[in-house]
Amino acid sequence: MTRGFIDSIWQRRLVAVAACAVIAACGGGGDGGGGGFPFVVPPPAPAPAPAPVPPAPPPAQEGAGLPHQLTGWASLSDTARWPGPTTGQFITAALGVTPPFVDGQPIPGFSALLKNDDGTWTAMADNGYGSKGNSADFVIGIYNIGIDFRTASNGTSVPGAIKLNSRVDFNDAKGFLKDGKGVDLKITADFANYQTVSGNNLVDSGKPVDARIRSGRLLTGFDFDVESIARASDGTYFVGEEFGPYILHFDKDGTLMSDPVPHPFLRSPSNPEVMNNGASVTSLASRGFESLAFNGDRSRLYAVPEAAPSLASLRPVADDERYLNIFEFDPAAMLYTGKNLVYKKDGPAKDNQIVIGDMTHVGGSRFVLIERDSLFGAKAVVKRLYMIDLNVKDADGALKKTLLVDLLNISDPKDIGGPLAGVADGKFNMPFDSIESVEVVDEHTLAVAIDSNFPTEDGRVPGNPDDTEVITLRFDQALFNRKAP
Repeated sequence: MTRGFIDSIWQRRLVAVAACAVIAACGGGGDGGGGGFPFVVPPPAPAPAPAPVPPAPPPAQEGAGLPHQLTGWASLSDTARWPGPTTGQFITAALGVTPPFVDGQPIPGFSALLKNDDGTWTAMADNGYGSKGNSADFVIGIYNIGIDFRTASNGTSVPGAIKLNSRVDFNDAKGFLKDGKGVDLKITADFANYQTVSGNNLVDSGKPVDARIRSGRLLTGFDFDVESIARASDGTYFVGEEFGPYILHFDKDGTLMSDPVPHPFLRSPSNPEVMNNGASVTSLASRGFESLAFNGDRSRLYAVPEAAPSLASLRPVADDERYLNIFEFDPAAMLYTGKNLVYKKDGPAKDNQIVIGDMTHVGGSRFVLIERDSLFGAKAVVKRLYMIDLNVKDADGALKKTLLVDLLNISDPKDIGGPLAGVADGKFNMPFDSIESVEVVDEHTLAVAIDSNFPTEDGRVPGNPDDTEVITLRFDQALFNRKAP
């Protein structure tokens, strides 16, 4: 652990508070290596008046959540490509897929999904192939897509189609990542050759960086592992990622608008302070901001890591990894507020076996989260949607949660899914590792999408790489209204 990190006033305060059984709020200050990260601990606020108790949702059905049914199913083939730099040069063949992918970018699933007013959708893939070391040739960005959901039975198990309409590449055209201020990173565009990683060391691959990446300062999966997205009222995008973990701010054209904002104390093994300056790791790899969601008036963002910190002293409950913080962020000030909440995942207390896949605002102070294990196919066990209210807590101080649906036991009375191996009549399932997107469609309906982890996983059909699937779920009772106060 670096001297600046240990000596910071906030960190001493944090460690003291972490000795409590549950932390209801824990923020932080700079670690001495964040390049001028401006974090201010706000003064104590007066106790708020008791919030009115929201109406309770209907009782959960045992093992199935609230009354619901599948209303739509669509997929994008694993063979889909978008024109761009050759990629996949640093991965190996899997499930019959042989890289590299010449002059084309695969779509390895959707880690984030937003509904657009014109009926299209905004979808974001992650860093490409899962690590900093194998994704330097994968350009990150967002797609505009059209989804033609299958909504009725036709005697087959063929879903509706997803169309790729357009793409916006994330980029650092304004040079924030090399201006000597804030967080500076040497990105793929700054190298002559693609870099891979061995331990904490960069390794020159000898393969030249595509000229389009260098000239446009396009961002790649070596630079950031983008996992979550929230759209501001001005049409710009806030993006949560995992290598810092950082919060990034992009304009409508995908151009980085400011320096990345580091977290006060979370640092992954790929964080430059760890790789370059010997700072300690406080968050496991691939456990950064899988979720980023605005509140109702968009005055606050909530950043949710996949799992609890790797250091026990930084956890809400030191010896129980089910408890993690939801971190509040002020997007206007680009600061963490220090006012955080506690969420308790399912599963065992050790090893972070259950992780958070996404969180989205659904109305008032209510949000929906995805909990999932890392298993797929017949081995999948935990794939669930829960609803929480930020004003309602359990006796242990964690947010009270209501099961909406078990995604391995979805009601499908219309037989939209058709005959699926291992799935009973009248049922549908999502037997995938990384279910990572949930979005509001209307007051009754949610959309759920997967990150397929192309080309390495075969949750739906053994031996075949998973397509990118998106479904819609309609609940009998109106539950989702983002315009509700």
